[in-house]
Order: sequence, then structure tokens, then C-alpha cells
Amino acid sequence: MSDSISIDLQTKKKTSQIVNYLTKPILAAVIIPLVDTLVLQIGYGFISRNTLTLVLLLQGGIGLLSGVGIALSSTPSISRIGHATIGTAAWSRDAEKNAERVGLKWMVAASLLVLIGFALSIV
Repeated sequence: MSDSISIDLQTKKKTSQIVNYLTKPILAAVIIPLVDTLVLQIGYGFISRNTLTLVLLLQGGIGLLSGVGIALSSTPSISRIGHATIGTAAWSRDAEKNAERVGLKWMVAASLLVLIGFALSIV
């Protein structure tokens, strides 16, 4: 009986961690297309589906590259180069974990933008 309760608590805890982690990327992936649509409406007076699709794919690609750059910026080799050349902080495992966490959020949001762009191009 207690095993099923502890497994249930672990499942709920893991689910809440995933939901908390994905809240910002999902929110960003919803807000960005809305802002793009508003800017296209104000700028051109109409919304071209092709233009909106290309803008979303471009923003998604830039977001993916940024996420990878953020995640790689705290690897030991890059940190050593930065420390030797421009005097940044030395490498630490905590900084690397944080950079990976932030970079993954960027990559999730950018992937959602690319998926929205693909979905929009299909419609």
C-alpha cells in the first residue's frame, strides 16, 4: 500500500516539474506568433500566410541556434577559452547545468515555433 502511494507521489512530483519547466517555452511559442500576426497586420494591412510561415520558421531556426549556443557556452572547453582570453568565470558544474537548462528551454520554444510554422504551411 505504501509503495503505491510513494510511486503516485513521485509521479505527481515529476509531472508538476515537467509542467513547470515547459510553461515558459509554451507561453513564448503562443505569444510570438500572435505578436508576429499583429505586426504583419499593422505593417502591411493584411496577413500573408506565407510570410507568417517564413517568419515563424526563421524565428524558430534562430531560437534553435541560440539554444545550442547557450548550452555550449558553459562546456569546459569553451569556458577555458573564455577564461583565458577575456577573463570570464572559470568552469563550474552548476553553471554548465544552468546553461543546459536555459538552452533547452530556448530549444523547446523554438521547436514549437517551427512546428507551428509547419502546421501553418500545411493549412
